[in-house]
Amino acid sequence: MLTHLLFPLFIVVISSCTYQRTIESKIPSLYEQQLEEQNRQLITKVESLEQELLAKQQEIKKLLFSQHQKTREVVRTKAKLRSHSSKADTVANIAEVKTVLKAVAEKEMTEQLQEAVQESKQVIAMSIDALQREDVDKAFDLSNKAQRLIQPIRTFQGTSGFKNGSDVVFIAPLTMKVLTSCNVRTGPGVKNAVHFTLESGTQIKALTYSKNWIQIEDEKLRKGWVYYKLLEFLR
Repeated sequence: MLTHLLFPLFIVVISSCTYQRTIESKIPSLYEQQLEEQNRQLITKVESLEQELLAKQQEIKKLLFSQHQKTREVVRTKAKLRSHSSKADTVANIAEVKTVLKAVAEKEMTEQLQEAVQESKQVIAMSIDALQREDVDKAFDLSNKAQRLIQPIRTFQGTSGFKNGSDVVFIAPLTMKVLTSCNVRTGPGVKNAVHFTLESGTQIKALTYSKNWIQIEDEKLRKGWVYYKLLEFLR
């Protein structure tokens, strides 16, 4: 009989203990609370760092854009300066070439020089045309080419004696190339003795001009005279 009375009480006590343990198990421990607080702080810090990173990225983008704009402006400015400089140089080249061509217009010249004059006229006309079309780069290149073409002409002293005159000394030695194997004579004319010979393609320096003969000097510093048709100017 007593057993029947105590059993329900035992059940109640056991249930109460189980419920108490369940409640206690649901309450975080101090360590768990500390971990949770640290976790919240870390999350807050990460969010703050992410915001700072975004801000820095935006700042970097602005700086890069600004640098790009400045670089483009510098490039445009340099291009304008180059264009103005090239245009001025082109005009100067054209004026110089036309002056030289005008000075030799009535002079008698060798066939080589006549060809150089004709080609110079054509090239300078193309340069003027390109300049009028505002194609400054092409005009500048053509004017430089014309300058090279008239180099054999303007290196003579004065504007006379291109042909059938006395010896004419070049202002500066001209670089020329031998067109075919030839004799180098002691004087300007076939009646003069052969001093030495030159092979085709040999580069020499032209020093003096007398009628149709050019005094040359080779790499061995030997001097002599060669008929002008056997040589060509290197442009």
